[in-house]
Amino acid sequence: MITEKRIRKIIKEEISRNNMDKTVSGDEKGVLNALKSFGADVDNQQEVQKDFHFLRKLRKRAEESGHNVMKTLISVGIGAAIVALWEGIKGSLK
Repeated sequence: MITEKRIRKIIKEEISRNNMDKTVSGDEKGVLNALKSFGADVDNQQEVQKDFHFLRKLRKRAEESGHNVMKTLISVGIGAAIVALWEGIKGSLK
């Protein structure tokens, strides 16, 4: 059986937890306002997590694209150098 003392303790903990949830610092308000200005639904935590997951995937894909472009440019440069070398060798043998 639960005692009155235990019930009072549970109620106090719940009230303090609710008061802590309602207390938002200036920094948190600023972050929330910034997220809202970008169109994030800050009241729905799952949607915010999905938005950040999408942004992370987008960033990783953009980084990958940059690496692939660099690899392509290096490959083209090396290929052009090999062709120029080959043409030079062919021209000197004639």
